Amino acid sequence: MNDYLVIGVACGLGAGILALLALKQQKKGLGNRSLKSAGSGVTAFLIFLYSFLNRFRFTRSILYYIRKRLEFYTCFDERAVRKKTAMVFLITAASLVVSLLLFWLITRDAMMLLVLALVLFSLADTVIDIFVSNIHLRLLKQQLVYHELLRHKYYELKSIEDANYEACESLNKRGLHEIYLQAERIGDILSGADQESDLERYYEVAPNKYLKLLAAMMHITREYGDAHKDGGSVFIRGISHLSSEIRADIFKRERLRLALRSLNVISLLPVFLVKPLRQWAGSSFAPLDNFYNSNTGIILGIATIIAAFGAYITLRRIQRFDVPEKFYGGRKALENRIYEMSVVYRIVDRLVPGNYTVKRAELESLIKGSVSGINIRILYTRRILMGLVAFFLGLILFIGLNLNHAHRILHVPEVPKGYLGGRLSDADYEKMKEITDLDREILVKIGKKPDAELIREALAEKGIRDRASQDLAMARIFEKCRRLGYCKFKWYELLLCILLFFLGYQAPVLSLRFLKSVRRIDMEEETAQFQTIILMLKDMNRIHVEEILEWMEMFSVQFREPIQKCLSNFSSGSEEALDQLKEDVSFPPLAGIIENLQLANEELGVQKAFEELEDEMRYNQEKRKELNEHIVESKKNLGNMVGFLPVYSLITLYLIIPMMVTGLQSMSTFYEQISGF
Repeated sequence: MNDYLVIGVACGLGAGILALLALKQQKKGLGNRSLKSAGSGVTAFLIFLYSFLNRFRFTRSILYYIRKRLEFYTCFDERAVRKKTAMVFLITAASLVVSLLLFWLITRDAMMLLVLALVLFSLADTVIDIFVSNIHLRLLKQQLVYHELLRHKYYELKSIEDANYEACESLNKRGLHEIYLQAERIGDILSGADQESDLERYYEVAPNKYLKLLAAMMHITREYGDAHKDGGSVFIRGISHLSSEIRADIFKRERLRLALRSLNVISLLPVFLVKPLRQWAGSSFAPLDNFYNSNTGIILGIATIIAAFGAYITLRRIQRFDVPEKFYGGRKALENRIYEMSVVYRIVDRLVPGNYTVKRAELESLIKGSVSGINIRILYTRRILMGLVAFFLGLILFIGLNLNHAHRILHVPEVPKGYLGGRLSDADYEKMKEITDLDREILVKIGKKPDAELIREALAEKGIRDRASQDLAMARIFEKCRRLGYCKFKWYELLLCILLFFLGYQAPVLSLRFLKSVRRIDMEEETAQFQTIILMLKDMNRIHVEEILEWMEMFSVQFREPIQKCLSNFSSGSEEALDQLKEDVSFPPLAGIIENLQLANEELGVQKAFEELEDEMRYNQEKRKELNEHIVESKKNLGNMVGFLPVYSLITLYLIIPMMVTGLQSMSTFYEQISGF
């Protein structure tokens, strides 16, 4: 055990030292050095580790996932991408190893260790999220400084290019390297020969939507000149609006992080505490140990672990502001590939509700409202898959429970009926173990059809010739035979498996309903951001509806797909494309903006169509402030409820209910004994 502790502590210290050294290296300036001049020390080791891990298929896929999450923040420096990717991989892997070793020291349970490995594998993605979120937050704060410098320099120089160049110099002197690299890239776009193509390429690799909008604003102002309204610069007003959006984003992220900190760990606590709690309660009160190892106790333990997993996944969705991109290496999603199988698509097409039916309309509305990016056929494919998985997991569970019950009858000493003590003494335990071994040998010898004479002969061979002792042993062995007869797959267990199939079949729909309720909060926020974008753009020179849609698409997360569809159809019919967009989004707050876009597209123009938005600007700012507070409070309340649900489940399902059941059973046995005297 001491060896395990030494290994665990060494791994933890090693991971911490490597993390500190890597973070120290990260703060230094990132030049455009080649990979051959990788340097020495930690940086050289990390780049070597990246090359080594990239040789193996499994680790290469993990590196690819981490790389795609991080490379947007490294500004096209391959050396920095590899170093940060290897650093995150190393920290995550070291944390997993240390956690597994410590958990093994606590529980010494291989099955629980496997469950924990699954938990930690999902937690690894959380580590990456935290790392990326910290970089993103730091970049947003630095971008506010960039905006302030850009505003001051533009007032002085009246030139976008010169103002950006001076702002870059100031950012470099202040050591704000992350935003300096982005500002330098935007400067290269403004001075390039093909600005449109360079800008499109930057849209694909920009770290956040605010930098995309800033680059587009600077390009439009340089290309068509700055407009003026009410004695002020439209470009400067646009920067002010953009800064307000960034401050609101920072406010929400920091408040939510503070409100929901440590909830991920709290939600997974039951996974770590199930085994220690069972050991403590079972060693303190012997009937509890029997309950925990019974079918009911095992099912309650599994339900507690499932509740912890479900709460953790839900918390991840609540805490996430940015939707991470999915990287499949160009392959289709699993549901698409399964649906294309000849047997599957015939079944799915028969199950999908017909056109113009109420059920189909409800499901399509649910898919649109959840912004899940699937169609109704993929939804039904997912439902069938989840149902089958639940059915077969149920089969495995009930077969395993029956085998476990049979094993305990044959091999595990049982607490005497009516025993009310805390735990058996060593002498009593050894006596019960001898009885269990004797019963098992006789049961194996006589087979499945017990006969009284055979049992008496077997008992006599074991030295038990007293008639009273034989009768007592026979009653015990017949009872065990009867209980072993029930250790087989039963008809009602098949019905329960079918019930699990239907629960799994409904799970994707329930998930979409939950996702829709969570997404509604994000949709309200994104719709308010669209209003800010239009306030920034409507007074700019040569702005039109299609360009506003392009900006909305850049800024959008929740409505990106329907807006992209509208843009692709816009050239073939703008009115029809906007009508289709209004139908696709199916969100009333956004419908008003689309209606104004339709008016601007027909005859009024952008400025007149959104005059009311200008008049209500101050009201909208107050409304945005209240909306931000509402978003944070809603996510905070939902997160607290979901985060502590597994702990409540652990206390209720795995502590209170077992104590109540075993207590009532012990009282019943006690009264039976009293009545027998």
